[in-house]
Amino acid sequence: MIHSNIGLWNPTIQFTSRFFGNGVNTFKSVNMSNFKLSPDRRSANANNMSITLNPECNKYTVNLTHKELIVSFEFERIDRGFKIGEGKTYFGQNKSTGFVEHKFWPKGNVKGNIVVDGQAFDVSGVGLFVHAIQGMRPHLIASRWNFVNFQSDVTSLSMCEFETTPHYGSKKINQGSLVVNNKLVGVSVKNMAQFLETSLDPETKYDVPTKIKYTWEGRILETNEEFSAFLELKLDVLMDKIDVLNEVPYFLKKIVQAFVAKPYVYQWFNEAVAHVKIGDNEELIAKGKLFSECSFIS
Repeated sequence: MIHSNIGLWNPTIQFTSRFFGNGVNTFKSVNMSNFKLSPDRRSANANNMSITLNPECNKYTVNLTHKELIVSFEFERIDRGFKIGEGKTYFGQNKSTGFVEHKFWPKGNVKGNIVVDGQAFDVSGVGLFVHAIQGMRPHLIASRWNFVNFQSDVTSLSMCEFETTPHYGSKKINQGSLVVNNKLVGVSVKNMAQFLETSLDPETKYDVPTKIKYTWEGRILETNEEFSAFLELKLDVLMDKIDVLNEVPYFLKKIVQAFVAKPYVYQWFNEAVAHVKIGDNEELIAKGKLFSECSFIS
């Protein structure tokens, strides 16, 4: 769910969904109305949509009924969530300039169903939950984003990286996590997404990665041992290339067009092998599924 509030206009609410599998690859974006937050601001509802956090604060229930899309699932957190410091990244010396905020549940059990264009699918499995706030206009925050969600039976890895605009020094901000045997064991900021090979997209004129390497470096939370991890792969399975301006309301599109040339999001879903080293222990090698995303803003 995306909540956008710009200036004096009423907030716009969008529920987006991607289904990929069983020969189906479809993206849906549904505009919502009559949006309301719960008193604790942790749950929300709108016409034909609800996202509800349970009293124990470890499970979200998501429901949406629309002519093109029906969603009903639960996401229950495994172990604990995390944030880096206060969870906020500020821009400039003056905090009033703006910020972005990220909070993560790095692994959770998912149980439920989705109906897309009349076809019903079971979406039970594991997933990642991210709560993000952009406290300033998107074109001022970053010129590029990279996002990683790797899940396997033994280990899970997440990464959220953005590169600030030249006005803020083109700095890379990265937050990542390591889950082993369903326990959050490491949180790290010394991570990197490296484009090993790229290909020019003739439509967007962006150099899009075709081979990529993700690396993590940090310390184990309980023992303070060093850990490192990496994923290296060819991005063979492109799920989608999303023209962001085609998915936003008209008035918001005009605002964005005034500042941003071509915001595009590329998404892939591939099999991958993670290599994890904790202290002096033997390297852990885990085969799993990788959702990766690269966003070009300007």
